[in-house]
Amino acid sequence: MKDSTFDFIWLMRLIKNNIRILFLVGFLTSVLSSIIALFAIEEKFKSSVVIYPTTTSSVSQALLVEHNPYRKDVLEFGEEEQAEQLVQVLNSDEMRDSIVRRFDLFDHYEVNQEDVYANTIMNDLYGQAISIKKTKFNAIEISVLDKDPQVAADIANEYLVLIDFVIARIRENRALQALEVLELRKTILYQQRALTQDSLKDYRSRGIISTVHQAERLTEQYAIALAANNLSGAKRIQKELNTLAKYSGAHDVLLRKSYEIEEELALIEFESDRVQIDTQYMLDNKFILNKAYPSDKKAYPIRWLIVLSSLIAVLFVSILSLSILESVNSIK
Repeated sequence: MKDSTFDFIWLMRLIKNNIRILFLVGFLTSVLSSIIALFAIEEKFKSSVVIYPTTTSSVSQALLVEHNPYRKDVLEFGEEEQAEQLVQVLNSDEMRDSIVRRFDLFDHYEVNQEDVYANTIMNDLYGQAISIKKTKFNAIEISVLDKDPQVAADIANEYLVLIDFVIARIRENRALQALEVLELRKTILYQQRALTQDSLKDYRSRGIISTVHQAERLTEQYAIALAANNLSGAKRIQKELNTLAKYSGAHDVLLRKSYEIEEELALIEFESDRVQIDTQYMLDNKFILNKAYPSDKKAYPIRWLIVLSSLIAVLFVSILSLSILESVNSIK
């Protein structure tokens, strides 16, 4: 404690003995940093949009499918998972490239496209100018810094358009693949149904239509014929029963297969319609809380902060240098 007090007193004495030098250094630093902040650093304006993700953009899942356990309320704000997914889309290369092309940012940022590292330079400038972050309330804020306030606002608002465009393109590519698979499976099922129906027609030509009901009726008629001592009728019925016994097993297998094919075809038709609806019609992927407007006040640089931080840094280095010099002189 005593050493600490001694050091503090020594430091105060050092500052007092060199107050003029420190004042002069501080004054020059303040003037120089003010000039740099005023003329050397480019002013930039900030515009922001704030959006919330939706729970779903699928029309079929939200509105058309009944008793859907995964059904989402189209008016409900999305949770953290949807927000994270939307942030990933906003940070995608396709979004960045679309913004760069749309606003000709190579020319706007004065980046020579013939430069070997032109794309790297553009990506760095883009990252410095555009910030996409998730807030603690699961909203997403897109902020843009630019020397032109109108350009900053236009870029921020362009994201609102591109979100649905990019997601629609991704979904469309996926949907086309799904439809191709469904159509292929549908073709195979049509062929199987045709073969099954041809086989069933052959059995129907032999008089086999519904084996269970036919067996019941024939057995009943056979008993009646025997009770009436109608041997010729009983013989004819027995022949039909023998035919039924011979082909009923294969007939029933084909009949069950036919039902299964029809059920699968119905499901495929439903899925095809659902996928086509989701590609043709899509709900918005965001709720817009705030749109961007041109700012009338610069956001960067904060001149007083630059002057203050420069002053503190220079005074600290100056005091440190003076203390080292004082210590060296004491040793000598």
